[in-house]
Amino acid sequence: MNYAKDLINFIDHSPTMFQATAQLKKRLDEAGFEELSMTQIWSLNQKEGYYVSFNDSSLIAFRIGTKDCSGFHLIGAHTDSPLLKIKPSPMITSQGYTKLNVEIYGGPLLDTWFDRPLSLAGRVILDEKTLLSLPVDLKRELLIIPSLAIHLSKDEKGDLNPQKELLPLFSGKELEEESLLQLLAEELGIGKEMILDYELYCYPTEKGCFIGEKNEFISIGRLDNLGMCHAGLQALIEASPSNRTQVLACFDNEEVGSLSAQGAGSGLLRNVLHKISLSRNLKEEEHLCRIYDSFMMSCDQAHGVHPNYEEKADPTNRPKLGGGPVIKISARKAYTSDALGIALCKKLCKENNIPYQTFANPSDMRGGSTIGPISEGQTSIKGMDLGIALLGMHSVRELQAAEDQGHFISLLRAFLEH
Repeated sequence: MNYAKDLINFIDHSPTMFQATAQLKKRLDEAGFEELSMTQIWSLNQKEGYYVSFNDSSLIAFRIGTKDCSGFHLIGAHTDSPLLKIKPSPMITSQGYTKLNVEIYGGPLLDTWFDRPLSLAGRVILDEKTLLSLPVDLKRELLIIPSLAIHLSKDEKGDLNPQKELLPLFSGKELEEESLLQLLAEELGIGKEMILDYELYCYPTEKGCFIGEKNEFISIGRLDNLGMCHAGLQALIEASPSNRTQVLACFDNEEVGSLSAQGAGSGLLRNVLHKISLSRNLKEEEHLCRIYDSFMMSCDQAHGVHPNYEEKADPTNRPKLGGGPVIKISARKAYTSDALGIALCKKLCKENNIPYQTFANPSDMRGGSTIGPISEGQTSIKGMDLGIALLGMHSVRELQAAEDQGHFISLLRAFLEH
């Protein structure tokens, strides 16, 4: 339960990928990890912990192994979740109200965004001789997307139109464009003329909570995929040093395809691993030997069997909330898992008394994918995909069994020490 409580606290303080990365940095600092820069030459010590962040929204942390020629053991996750992003020049006035113009980031369950208190968070870029990036979180209940009353919507047909129906209400007055900048400036204690640009997202202000007869569930948003970032972080901090260098890679932009400088589709992880080897004076061929002696656990949440929609699950692979880590398998390689990786995961679970389950999509459904195949293609490092069973994935409120977080952390810690 301590892990579950800490997970809720972590997510409550991480409304966007920027705050999530800041939380990761804060916890790594407290654990004695040293921040590095990709633009500097590294000098790294065995058994010591380090991390780099990139573009405020991705982070790679690692602990140097005791044998430089041993491979890497990696945990992969992503910091972003489906959200509503504020567009430039967002003010839309109508009927004496002001709404904000938004676009969809990722694939949220749109119906779950209606009639909920929302706030704004993200980052702003300031003009201070050099460009300065600052995270910002307005925290208070600021916006809402009102539903259309059932009496007026009986004849409405077709899919929801996000450009028309998802615009959050911001004010009961018709405001000028500068009003949002003024709000940001007041939050940061600066003049609004200092703000050159921003990246802002709407998020629900309701806090996470335990739910169920015996508080056996966690109800909160962004479990996909901050639950995996939290688990990977805890595993890395708690793991004892081993022969192998232990790595946690938390990428941004998985929800929109990973093709960004801070995404898994970039060369970021490949370059960090290369710099680690060079800092230990390894030759190029020695580094390549390390790469092909490495393994990655790609961690992203899994679908649990929904008790009201049992027919949506595979006939024989039916993960249950509370059943332990979920091994994810796909013939079309949407997940990287193969028999070798699955066997390693099962071995670690059996040795550490950790329950586990398997997931496969029904053969008449395509399903999603993860950073696993993307990272494998970028680095040539073998891996497998696993996660924790959820209900309501991509909803404003997702549901997870509280005990599964501890099981998952135990598995990742055992993997890093293996």
